[in-house]
Amino acid sequence: MSEAVLFRGQLQLPEIIYWIVSVSMFVCFALNSVLAFFDPRTIDGAVSVWSKPLKFELSLAVHAATLALVMSALNSSMRSSTIMVAIAVVFLAACVIEMTYIIAQAARAEHSHYNVSTPFNRLMCSVMAIAAIVIIGTAGAIGVATIFDSEEFLAPALKWAVVLGLIGGTLLTLYTAFAIGARMSPYVGAVPAGIQARMMFTGWSLVAGDLRIAHFLATHMIQAIPLIGLLVMQAAPGRLGIAIVVFAALIWSAMTLNEYGRALSGKPSLLVLSLSRQ
Repeated sequence: MSEAVLFRGQLQLPEIIYWIVSVSMFVCFALNSVLAFFDPRTIDGAVSVWSKPLKFELSLAVHAATLALVMSALNSSMRSSTIMVAIAVVFLAACVIEMTYIIAQAARAEHSHYNVSTPFNRLMCSVMAIAAIVIIGTAGAIGVATIFDSEEFLAPALKWAVVLGLIGGTLLTLYTAFAIGARMSPYVGAVPAGIQARMMFTGWSLVAGDLRIAHFLATHMIQAIPLIGLLVMQAAPGRLGIAIVVFAALIWSAMTLNEYGRALSGKPSLLVLSLSRQ
């Protein structure tokens, strides 16, 4: 990525907020990694109680860093606008709420997601759902802002990659997340019992459909397509670069929807099965 894309003038408040979130999540990831090493407790007898916080911390750290980098490439008036500042502040609040509850539930060796065992847990399920929409929706908002950036600072291929990655990733993430929320479970079919029935670290099911795989692909389309655009920008500028980016976005979307459909049919992911055998 060019120096101008990484840093375009003085940092504005939205980028500072996103960088604070990113760095904070990396620190939490390091601390929770230590806890996971010394704490033998598990959830459902299968994965460490700290597995979910670790996954969310790492994902959110990368997500926030992506938003900061994209914001830094927009024109200064847009970066400092009241709307963008408000979006960043709400994003920060959503991250604090989401991660505080996830970490607190991990410390208690209880599920944070789909846990409706008490009135408070039911309330927090709703609060977390709203926070998750804000966290992912922020990427979509920045993607839209990129479309209307009047200063053509980004190379065409990279601009298309940012727009398609952030907006496409947001829409697919919400689509897959609502399906999981409606079912109150990511599993379609038998719930994987024991560590042998799950992929290492991710905990994805190896014996039944798992909607989290499609959800993962959807969420990280926000990073994958801009990264492809960055590579394409150097090798194939102009219309060819744009065509490659659009094709990559379509392939990634198709792969996500294929995993989604396979999970809904109750079948484990062939990709995950293959990786687990390595």
